[in-house]
Amino acid sequence: MTKVLIADDHHIVRDAIKLRLLENDDIEVVGEAANGLEAIDLAKSEKPEVVIMDVEMPAIDGIAATKAIIEQSPGTKVIIFTAHPQPDLLALALRAGATGYVLKSSSAQELHEAVHTVAGGGTFVNGGFDAPSPGVSNLEALSPREVEILQLLAEGKRAKDIANELSLSPATVHTHVRNAISKLEVDTRTQAVALAVRFRYLVDAPELEDEEVEETGGASGAVLPNS
Repeated sequence: MTKVLIADDHHIVRDAIKLRLLENDDIEVVGEAANGLEAIDLAKSEKPEVVIMDVEMPAIDGIAATKAIIEQSPGTKVIIFTAHPQPDLLALALRAGATGYVLKSSSAQELHEAVHTVAGGGTFVNGGFDAPSPGVSNLEALSPREVEILQLLAEGKRAKDIANELSLSPATVHTHVRNAISKLEVDTRTQAVALAVRFRYLVDAPELEDEEVEETGGASGAVLPNS
């Protein structure tokens, strides 16, 4: 009997998943979570073998919840269950520790197969994905200082202001930005910020105004305004 926890913020979706899973007498649903925090708590208390995890949920999203569950319960397997066939999201899910990625358009048979595949130590991915965008899997390689500076850039602050706020020299700020650009394999600071915002490494903020910023590409350098 495989113990399964279902995490989705829509009650009707949880009911549908549970109904289809319970058509099989080899699966037991041990809990239901409506957000990422509940999923983390229930995974700790109920000790499921498999968590079926939605991505877009309140409190904590499914990717962050997956990472937390794997850290606290390494034996628990997580299947990301989503409507989004995005290779970048797949890359982040696998990076967080998920071993399954199933689209919500899949059949009940595919979901059942996914549960038993990951419970047995395998990996299950459906959807016919292309390769993820370069750099997505490197988001976790960003240092706390690089994330902090990218966040301030996302808020529209200039290099000189960031340097003053963090008690750094403008040159040091430039270095951190260049390092972030290199790690994320993008060409500009705007692309680095956009990638980090998209995958929830930064708080969303108004888009950067490219016309106000001179920037040059890639790891070779990035020019930021000093005033």
